[in-house]
Amino acid sequence: MDTRLTLNEKQSFFQILKQLHADQAKVSLLYDNNGLTRCEGMINSILTGSFQPCLLIQDGSEIAVSSVIAVNGIFAPDYSEC
Repeated sequence: MDTRLTLNEKQSFFQILKQLHADQAKVSLLYDNNGLTRCEGMINSILTGSFQPCLLIQDGSEIAVSSVIAVNGIFAPDYSEC
């Protein structure tokens, strides 16, 4: 049987990502970029001054936090694809 860790009502990806950035820990992301996309690396910065917060990853990727489906194996509760 396949099981998956999901965010609970007290968690958010933004909180998790802020902590990982503060800890300078590597992240493994799954996000929606007109299809599922994977990204791994360090978070260089989190931009919060615009309409929606974005991550700047060490490889130059800019990822909207709202598009994140999973962080380090923790999935959004509404994600249902395999």
